[in-house]
Amino acid sequence: MKKGVMQFTACCLAVGITFSGMSTVAFAQKDTTLAGFDGIATASEQTDETEAAQNTETEQTETAQETEAAQTEAVSDTQAQETEAVQETEAAQTEAAGETETVQETEAAVDTSMSGQMAFAQCEEYINVRSSASADSEVVGKVYNNGSVTILSQVGDWYEVQSGNATGYVKAEYFATGEQAEAIANEVAYNVATVYPEALVVRAEASEDSEQIGMVYSSDELEVVEYEGDWMKVALGGDSYGYINAYYVDYDTYYATAETLEEEQARLDQEWLDYLAQQEAEQAAAEQAYLDAIAAEQAAAEQAAYDAAYQAQVEAQAQADALAQEQAQAQAEADAQAQAQADAQAQADQAYQEYLDAQAQADAATQQADEQAVIDAAAQAQSEYQEFLDAQAQADAQAQAQADAQAQADAQAQAQADALAQEQAQADAQAQADAQAQAQADAQAQADAQAQAEQQSQEDTSDNSSSSSLGQEIVNFATQFVGNPYVWGGTSLTNGADCSGFTQSVFANFGISIPRTAAAQSGSGTPVDLGSIQAGDLLFYSGGGGIGHVTIYMGNGQVVHASNSTTGIIISDYGYRTPVSARRYW
Repeated sequence: MKKGVMQFTACCLAVGITFSGMSTVAFAQKDTTLAGFDGIATASEQTDETEAAQNTETEQTETAQETEAAQTEAVSDTQAQETEAVQETEAAQTEAAGETETVQETEAAVDTSMSGQMAFAQCEEYINVRSSASADSEVVGKVYNNGSVTILSQVGDWYEVQSGNATGYVKAEYFATGEQAEAIANEVAYNVATVYPEALVVRAEASEDSEQIGMVYSSDELEVVEYEGDWMKVALGGDSYGYINAYYVDYDTYYATAETLEEEQARLDQEWLDYLAQQEAEQAAAEQAYLDAIAAEQAAAEQAAYDAAYQAQVEAQAQADALAQEQAQAQAEADAQAQAQADAQAQADQAYQEYLDAQAQADAATQQADEQAVIDAAAQAQSEYQEFLDAQAQADAQAQAQADAQAQADAQAQAQADALAQEQAQADAQAQADAQAQAQADAQAQADAQAQAEQQSQEDTSDNSSSSSLGQEIVNFATQFVGNPYVWGGTSLTNGADCSGFTQSVFANFGISIPRTAAAQSGSGTPVDLGSIQAGDLLFYSGGGGIGHVTIYMGNGQVVHASNSTTGIIISDYGYRTPVSARRYW
């Protein structure tokens, strides 16, 4: 059934049936000549004919003026004698003028021979759609360059047209018809395939045996890049492409249409609201960034102070550990000396015991009246007593030495502890002074920065464009629409635009008219070397065998563009794909 519908549409095109408004064309007949275009003069031919008609009219007007002047002079000379003749002459002229008006009304009759044909606007920016076939009538809409209309009738040198939601009259000389319109239609048309199965395979090549690279689903709309037999090459987003079977999709061709004054005003109002919202968001972001920077500086200062204090504490602990080690060594030496003293005292006690034993023997000998024994025992006791005295003196000397060593060790430890405490007190005082100084400096820096930000905000409010070039102004205007949707064939910065519709509408805001498609935009303007690009320049990327995408260069290696239906209008690195050329229109 699908192929039957496509064949029926192709037959309609072949016999000359045309469609008003949105044109729907069968995929198999993409190159079919638009019905009604043959035999119609091009815009340039119509312009030549108009100029010739204007020249003829000018000559007739001059001749009429000369004749009237002559008649006036003759009447002035003979007015007194031929008043009645003049009145008869004026009556005859009035009757002739009435006949002339009747002839002109007949020439301005409605001609419907071109009804149903499509025509395309050819102008610098836009053409007014008026309520009647007169340049003095009310403007009800605008058709931008390369915009399409459907001719309803012709009234003199005016077309009655319908385009989008606008119906009215336009000057015929500014619209291309016939072969010229067909050529423009092929250039500006947007071909979209709408999937009607629940799911459809996307393949890498135009073959059922090719690798499956993805899936699309019912009601998905895909841009058709080119055709290969029964297959369509479609854009999948970014620089990714694939092939789908044409049998399973509806194929539509879209053209840009007119915009009513109400639609234009609504669009401009929304763009202004969006611009104000963007400015407010940027101001809030700048203020938040400033506060974040101040907070980061304060955190860094606090961290540095903490690190310094911690380092001082580590060094103090190391000194304390070294002092403890020295104290431990001194204690070990004191313990050794105490042990030696104890050993000496033990020896003295033993000598004293031996003395007591000897004295007891001497007493016993005395009792036995052995004089010699008494003498010997006394001598022995005296010798033992002397040994006791010597051992006691040695033990006392060792005890004194141990006490002196312990006192010296205690004095050294106390001196080191006092020095360490003094250093710690000095470090604490210095850290506190540094922290106070840093806090004062941070407060002053915050006050200065806030004052500078307020001054900058006032300068920006009074004259926002005084410090930026036109190219930068174009970038600033374009970036406020980031996040808005991408729509094939669209030119609305708020409701949806494709890549070239986005750039065309952005430049139109500055009174700059550029072609409608990316390919046409890449062939106009001023060529710019890729190494010399500036903010506001257009960068072009290849696709489908030619120019397939256009972006606006922002500077700093970034571009803003209407990417695809998934991501909408976004900011990317300009090298996300390899640009092939650049153009400047400002």
